[in-house]
Amino acid sequence: MTAARSLPGCLLITGTPGAGKSTVSRLVAEQLPYAAHVDGDVFGIMLASGRAQMLDAQGRWNPGPVGQRQLRLRMINMCSVSNNFAAEGITPVIDTVVETQEELRFIADRLVARPLMLVVLCPPLDVARHRNATRTPETRTTYDVAPLARNQRLELGDIGWWLDSGDLTAPQTADQIVADLLDEQPR
Repeated sequence: MTAARSLPGCLLITGTPGAGKSTVSRLVAEQLPYAAHVDGDVFGIMLASGRAQMLDAQGRWNPGPVGQRQLRLRMINMCSVSNNFAAEGITPVIDTVVETQEELRFIADRLVARPLMLVVLCPPLDVARHRNATRTPETRTTYDVAPLARNQRLELGDIGWWLDSGDLTAPQTADQIVADLLDEQPR
């Protein structure tokens, strides 16, 4: 399906690792006439040396002060690129993990495109874990995503559109997002 009209603003797709953010975001962007997939992970990969260890000795997510600064810089760069696309009439479809209201505010304060639409992909944990386990080793996360999922629900539970994509394929999820977002846009 190809959208007949562009989507104004900026779409932010989040969820736990294994929720389908990257695949779905790319598919959504491909359905819009002028859109860019802005993958937050790319900005972390760009750091060629000095990258902070994001896991503690027990393998839990715990980036520490240097990791927090690097994550913040990653968000700043992600927003700057998104703003550049939006300024040219290209809808940014951002794919990144947002865990807290503070992180969401930090991102929202730096994005100029409006409206900012938040979609939280929230398949059941066993589905996200299975999807993560079947990824290539370099894209697989090694920490338990359950604490992240709980905190996302606690922090962001009443914000945005929470989409249980557990029984949907990535193309079905993308189709649903595009159809619902375009239905909400003025004609």
